[in-house]
Amino acid sequence: MNISKEQIDALNAVITLEIDKSDYQKKVDEALNSYRKNASIPGFRKGHIPMGMIKKQYGRAIQVDEVNKLISDSLNKFVSDEKLELLGQPIPKENTPEVNWDSDHHTFVFEIGLAPQFSIDLSTPIDYYQIKVTDKEVDTQIEHLRTRFGSLVPTEKVAKNSQISGVFFNEAQNIDKEYSFLAEALTDKAFEVIKDKAVGDQLSFSTKELFKDPHVLMQALGVPHEVVHSLDIEVTFTIESIQEVVLATMDEAFFAQLYPNENITTEEDFRKKVEEGIREEFTVNSDTRLLDDATEMLIEKTSFDLPKEFLIRWIQVTSENPITEEQAAEDYKNSEKGLRYQLIEGKIIQENNLQVTYPEIREFAEKAIRAQIARYGLTDVEQAQIDTFVNNTLKNEQELNRIHRELTGGKLIQFYKEKANLNKIEIDVDAFIEKFYSHQHQH
Repeated sequence: MNISKEQIDALNAVITLEIDKSDYQKKVDEALNSYRKNASIPGFRKGHIPMGMIKKQYGRAIQVDEVNKLISDSLNKFVSDEKLELLGQPIPKENTPEVNWDSDHHTFVFEIGLAPQFSIDLSTPIDYYQIKVTDKEVDTQIEHLRTRFGSLVPTEKVAKNSQISGVFFNEAQNIDKEYSFLAEALTDKAFEVIKDKAVGDQLSFSTKELFKDPHVLMQALGVPHEVVHSLDIEVTFTIESIQEVVLATMDEAFFAQLYPNENITTEEDFRKKVEEGIREEFTVNSDTRLLDDATEMLIEKTSFDLPKEFLIRWIQVTSENPITEEQAAEDYKNSEKGLRYQLIEGKIIQENNLQVTYPEIREFAEKAIRAQIARYGLTDVEQAQIDTFVNNTLKNEQELNRIHRELTGGKLIQFYKEKANLNKIEIDVDAFIEKFYSHQHQH
């Protein structure tokens, strides 16, 4: 057997395989013998079928099978030995004559597409937003936490910070529903009506001007979504209880409730911890932006040619269902940007040893599972049990790929932070949200 490569240009080459009968005949004979031992043909005892019959029935199929195996193994070995970086896989050269299987000598020709040579340039500046957390942000977050962990105590009269329970009623519309809500959910007009009222008082509201958000009205009255937006009726409301939210006290018990293992004793340390949490949350967003911006910059600034004609043919030849050359060209156009980025990312990972290892994937999965279990209050789960959960998670290929992508993304972000030309921009949380997430993000 002989195998050789002819370079057509930097991105295209042809591999030629010369195969003689002697290269595969031994394997064919072994397979025929095995068939002869195991085949059952009526009128013959097992293992006593004449070889001529076996050859006639199975000979050609076995020959084709063995030659295909030999081609596949030889191509893989050649690509690996020659350290060829292929795009797609080898495909049979167009317009080659039909194989004459009776001949003792065969020539197979394959076209290959080669990955381009290029270098990575990180000199173009990339914006990187460094999050500044203002005192106002920290105050808002602390108030939110104190409300969440605060307690409700009964009060005499409705005020701005009241939680009110009672019954909404309208006989004609069949509304008779108990509901609890915070005073701040009411419109200013509705709040004026209920302000300073006491348990047992009955008031009348227009549904058009009751709650700021129609979806709250939908729940309060138990009416369907399609009705609520045009609903304009009078309802009565009878107050059954008024409670006010007493904010959690800023003491060690409260700090421990929020940060159980941190041993925080002073308000100053607590503020720092809250600030850190806000910064961390937004740094994740700012890091993701960096990854997206670096990706776009590299795709734009890294120019190289691809073996386009080869790849269009490869898409057409390997498509599950027959497609035209036009469809293959369209598929190529849609996937070209992704392919370019794959090559760029692959090169960065290769040159800077950023490969994700299996132990890193396991460690990531274990951390996530432990965190999940801890949320249910289970902390002393045995390692063997955790290992079982991890193994089951990693059996799921989608989950494995998701973790792999996330870890790769993390390594690339770290790499860009250290090696790219960052244009660092200090920005406070409000401005950051306004710029990138206006009105989508709440924390």
